[in-house]
Amino acid sequence: MSRSGDPDRTVLLVSNRRLDENAGRAAKFETRAEKLSDRGWRLTVGYVDPSLVGTALGLVRCLRLAGDADVINSVSNPPQLQIVGGIVARLTGTPWVAEFRDPLLENPDVESDSVAARIRRRLERCIVGHADAVVWYDGIQIPDDYFERVYSDLDTTTVRKLPPIGFDEETFETVAPDQMDPFTVTYAGSFYDGWIEPYTFLQGLGAYVDASQAAPSDLQAAFYGDWNKEYQRAATEHGVSSYVQPHDFVPHQHIVGVLKASDILLYVGGDDPRNRHNLPSKLYDYIGARIPILAIVDPEFRVAELIREYGFGLVVEPGDWEGVREAIERIRSGAFDYAPDPDDIVRFTRGHSTDAYVEALDSVTEGQ
Repeated sequence: MSRSGDPDRTVLLVSNRRLDENAGRAAKFETRAEKLSDRGWRLTVGYVDPSLVGTALGLVRCLRLAGDADVINSVSNPPQLQIVGGIVARLTGTPWVAEFRDPLLENPDVESDSVAARIRRRLERCIVGHADAVVWYDGIQIPDDYFERVYSDLDTTTVRKLPPIGFDEETFETVAPDQMDPFTVTYAGSFYDGWIEPYTFLQGLGAYVDASQAAPSDLQAAFYGDWNKEYQRAATEHGVSSYVQPHDFVPHQHIVGVLKASDILLYVGGDDPRNRHNLPSKLYDYIGARIPILAIVDPEFRVAELIREYGFGLVVEPGDWEGVREAIERIRSGAFDYAPDPDDIVRFTRGHSTDAYVEALDSVTEGQ
């Protein structure tokens, strides 16, 4: 596999995002393009707007681009991308890699008895039955045996599980930590009403402040992203309003510097079963920052298992505010030994997952 010089093979990525868009998926695909170039592959985007007209136009666009492609790679979600990828592959005779970055059917946003679910079920069966390779990432919301169990009547030897998408190691190597004087707990990302919210943390922080008598100048909790009046009211109720520092969302380069300068990185995963198998992108950035993670999540969830297995931090059950207080105390006092194996951190890098993805591309172009 070539790792230097000009790429000699092309993968046509069927995507609803262009590389220059200001969106998380676009940024990830831009990073993929850079890493593929180092591994002998060129990435071309076949843009598809998932509307009815946009899908038809995208199909024509991808058919035109497929003439120079060695592999067609369609991505879920939305499902229209897989439809376009399958049609283009069939019409041009180009190998087809169907990629699941999100579940197509086992999706928390899709009601199991809805029309959308029935359509997705048929589409997913078609994908598994006809794609040259089906790849899915560790960390999307399906169990390991999903494809083999659901499609036991089909040949699932073409299905391969890839490592977690991971963090971009080059970004974390080049971005310097921000300057932060107080001991800082940082949360980066969104909250979801009735599902993923900061109440347990705020109560535990209040208990820690009461016990330690820490001053706001010595301790702060920074929230980058969602914040509302209800959360601020809870912070006031627990006596930590002066310790909480809400911020707007910031560019990824900025948040990397913030994460690396923090003392604890807060993850809130809740206990909704829909989140059982999920490993969010935020978690990979937390791992890349090499800072202890305080995870408030069902201890049986995939996130909790991973954090315990690799020693990335401490897990507290939702509602256990006393556990939050103890976790902050352990980390701040140095009683928690944060020393994950560097080789384990590599497992969660973008380069590691790209290598596995390239193996899938190589296998279909070489007819394996």
